[in-house]
Amino acid sequence: MSTRSPFFRVLAAAAVFLTGLQTVSANEPDPADTGDLPGFGIWGPAYKLRNVPNGMRLVVRAQGSRSAETVGSLARSASEVLVLNCSPEIVPLTFEDASPEGKRELLGGAWCQIDHYGMTGFVPGIYLDPILNR
Repeated sequence: MSTRSPFFRVLAAAAVFLTGLQTVSANEPDPADTGDLPGFGIWGPAYKLRNVPNGMRLVVRAQGSRSAETVGSLARSASEVLVLNCSPEIVPLTFEDASPEGKRELLGGAWCQIDHYGMTGFVPGIYLDPILNR
């Protein structure tokens, strides 16, 4: 058993953590500003549509509600859909740890804000299918 105080152990852990960080000079762009960071949770994969009947399009709404104004629609074959947010919130680690079917189930109970080539709005998550194997 260690005789060091809890404060010393926290300080030592912080020192180990901080040694792994890099400084960014004023001339270098911050990776967060250049889109260089990988996505995690619902923001990780791109999505394609699923469950959209043949001959139909998925309506994109201004808010997460079927009664909200329509801002556009997506073709049944749409892919490369980006998810910006979901409500209720899907915990990122829960999403990452879920099986492909589990991911679909988590999305199924949410309205998700999406972006598809500049068109942003909300769709029911039941129509979103993560593209997992690239």
